Amino acid sequence: MTIIRATLTAAAIAFTAAALVAASPAHARSGGRQIFEQDYHFDKPMHGYSGHAGNYYCDYQRLPQRKCDANGQNCKIVGWTLRELCQ
Repeated sequence: MTIIRATLTAAAIAFTAAALVAASPAHARSGGRQIFEQDYHFDKPMHGYSGHAGNYYCDYQRLPQRKCDANGQNCKIVGWTLRELCQ
């Protein structure tokens, strides 16, 4: 159930972002495609995705957020960032 919800959340983010970028006045004036980048923060890793979302090609990368001790030797993952890049 969690995997389905995570997948639907990532898909909803992709389609919302593509719709917002496509509807922007700056996009209409420029005549070209803009690059859209946004970060989403989660406690658990979300599924990445690379492929088309509307008229854009989007890439979602899972990036760990690490917290290290003073020596920098012992690190642990404290959260995850899902980076969205659409062009």
